[in-house]
Amino acid sequence: MGQVCPAAVADGSLLHRFGEMLYDGQRAVLSLGVLSVLLSGILISGGSAFIDGNNPPPNSEAGRALMLVSEELPVVDSNVVTYVFTHDTMVWSDPEYEQAVESALRPLLDGPIGIMGHSSAYQSPQDPYSVSQHVSSDGRSTAVFVTIDGTEDEVRGQVGELRAIVDSEVLEVMVTGSLIINEDFDVLLKEDTVRAEVFGIPLSLVILLFVFATLVAASLPMLTAGMMFVSSVGISYWISDKGVIGLTQWTVSMVSLVGIAVSIDYSLFIVSRFKEELSKGSSEREAVAKTMDTAGRAVLYSGATVAVGLCSLFYFDATHMPSMGFGGAVAVAFALIYSLTVLPVILCMLGDRINDLRIPVPEAWSREGFWRDFATKVMDKPWRWLAPSVALLLLLGSPSLGAEFNAGGIGTLPPDLESRVAYEELERDFPAFQASRIPVVVVLAEGQDPFDAGLVAGISGFCAEVGALDGVISTDSPYCTPELFAAPLSDWPAEAQEAWASTRSDSLAMISVATHYNSSSDGSEGLVRSMREIASGSEQEILVGGWSAYEVDMRDHLVERVPTVVTLVLGLTMLLIWFQVRSILVPIKAVMMNVFSIAASYGLVVLVFQEGFMGLDEVMNFTAQPIDYMVPPLLFGIAFGLSMDYEVLMLSRIHESWIETGDNTVAVSEGLQASGGLITGAAAIMVAVFSGFILADVMIIKSLGFALAVAVLIDATIVRAIVVPSAMRLMGDANWWSPSLSLTGKDKGGGETAP
Repeated sequence: MGQVCPAAVADGSLLHRFGEMLYDGQRAVLSLGVLSVLLSGILISGGSAFIDGNNPPPNSEAGRALMLVSEELPVVDSNVVTYVFTHDTMVWSDPEYEQAVESALRPLLDGPIGIMGHSSAYQSPQDPYSVSQHVSSDGRSTAVFVTIDGTEDEVRGQVGELRAIVDSEVLEVMVTGSLIINEDFDVLLKEDTVRAEVFGIPLSLVILLFVFATLVAASLPMLTAGMMFVSSVGISYWISDKGVIGLTQWTVSMVSLVGIAVSIDYSLFIVSRFKEELSKGSSEREAVAKTMDTAGRAVLYSGATVAVGLCSLFYFDATHMPSMGFGGAVAVAFALIYSLTVLPVILCMLGDRINDLRIPVPEAWSREGFWRDFATKVMDKPWRWLAPSVALLLLLGSPSLGAEFNAGGIGTLPPDLESRVAYEELERDFPAFQASRIPVVVVLAEGQDPFDAGLVAGISGFCAEVGALDGVISTDSPYCTPELFAAPLSDWPAEAQEAWASTRSDSLAMISVATHYNSSSDGSEGLVRSMREIASGSEQEILVGGWSAYEVDMRDHLVERVPTVVTLVLGLTMLLIWFQVRSILVPIKAVMMNVFSIAASYGLVVLVFQEGFMGLDEVMNFTAQPIDYMVPPLLFGIAFGLSMDYEVLMLSRIHESWIETGDNTVAVSEGLQASGGLITGAAAIMVAVFSGFILADVMIIKSLGFALAVAVLIDATIVRAIVVPSAMRLMGDANWWSPSLSLTGKDKGGGETAP
């Protein structure tokens, strides 16, 4: 007969003995914990070597093309800083305008910063092509492109000086360019993390004070979160410095986004259970042992479910999600380590002093029996509560049916950010920038003669085929003009020689394809696919890069891998919950409820961030646009595990009660009473932490913070308080049926429930 294993709370269990070991080895455990934090602090002081998180990763075709160009042709684009000058009434050709531009640039061109060259409309004022590159359609804005000497990292270190050194009392000056935008992105990401912590951590402490009503107990989860953060960031810095994994600044953002929330929650569960055991008259040794065997077990299963979701992000290796998954997974690992080792030891040392420094708490917050009464009310008429709740979740999720996607880009930055405003002005008002460009990289074999007739014929043939595609304006490369190769390089026109020097190295040649399409349009996607089809027939390796290509890469990658990830995460999560409660229906129900809550939160993300519902885009300072491709898998990977926190905790208490009583209805009401207050406090803490990220400037962080806050709020209210008890009431004793084996491995039979 199928059974639930009562040994989950037996005194002889492994976790019970582990709790006793912690009590017996308090000083050693605490010393190791402090030492690990100190070592992590030393690692942080050594700095990081994060790669750029705003560019396509090298595992995608577009990312590999970018990497090759950056390594072999460092002058191409990356070190170019663009200054956009504007006047309300004067035009660029007015003498006063020209003089103001020259005066503004003089400190830069004559100063200490190494300049490789610059271009402006004033160098060839009679050349229509030059004017189209440097002057807006109305003539009131002009752009000057300055190439800075040095590596990209060296130049990024001078961004502040590059901004400040060019100024004018006559003209408005804005600075942009890929290097400036990438630097702004990284700076904003760091500022977003700090801002979220400043908002979320104090609010979390206030919530903990309401939950515990003592300052000592409330401070312990904050201590655990601090230890987790230092250790997680330290190991991330060290791994990035060693180049073991290509990590980005996203890693630290995820440590804050996920790690702080779970650290506080896990510590909340442990501290609460320890206080409960002490209140029953247990000694410190017995209290910590029972805490580890109950709350510790729930925390362990919860951490495992969160880790499953986060580790799924590693499978999306053609995106930056592995870096984000690493940050979240490391944070959860350290949250578990410190919550299950250092925190219990501190609790042992404090004993009854955990209740010191009491503060007055409103009576309504601590009302006894509220959750038991509410669960009983729900279970009296389960269908009346279940049906409208599920209908509401489906309604909230319905906007996701109209979701549109893109790969982010500059639109994810604040609409009033100078580098974005200037870049969008170039695209909108400057004729030469209204045609987007797709970079193509031809990989040359080692020692291959760049003037080889077969090579020239092959590349020029590729150019001809691409040039005949709809939407293509031109293909620009010396290889696209094969008649040049009939003469020695020294006899080529000066412009062709300059193009040869700047677009070719010993290992690659670059072709720039100008198109009529916007980089995120369907036409651009179709063009990229057509170009890659043509490239597949070439004897040379040809990589199609650029932002349009990255969107294609990411879309294809996610379409291919999302079904596998969803299947694995759902399956492993059900397996973990089965191990916890030895039930067939409960894991299935838990997973279904999580899917409902995530779908509802995703629908709200689409409504707010894609549609700009009720003008929230203006209130929250973002541009309503298609959802970033990374948001759905990130939301699934993070929220699925986090939502399971409450499911695991609730099921743990319901399971304990069912073992004691054998009555499903009583078990559900008692389990909800025992866990409802904790779930409310834990959810409030997570919502507080995630809400801090809604204040972010980078849109993907803002949308994730919103999505996770909404997912947790929905999960802890509609799902845990209404859907779970009503569904478990309807399933009755079938909740606990399982054709499982006993712990000794002997089959107990087939199909009966047992308390």
